[in-house]
Amino acid sequence: MADYFTQIKKKLDDYNSLISIALCNCGIDCASLKAAHKLIQDQQFMQFLVGLNEDYKIIRGSILMTKPLPTIDQVYALIQ
Repeated sequence: MADYFTQIKKKLDDYNSLISIALCNCGIDCASLKAAHKLIQDQQFMQFLVGLNEDYKIIRGSILMTKPLPTIDQVYALIQ
């Protein structure tokens, strides 16, 4: 499990360093900017969960029912 987490975390960190979402200079919190960041986080979260083997099927289902969705780091801590 630790190997999988390390591999996917490195890939996601590399991906995040390559993409860039424009920063808003308007001086207010932009809902669309926050939504874009949340969308990327949620996609990466789902990629992590999908990659787990079948031994984690029950906990994966429980995690998917939580609101708001936890971070990948929080999921890893739960699984450990």
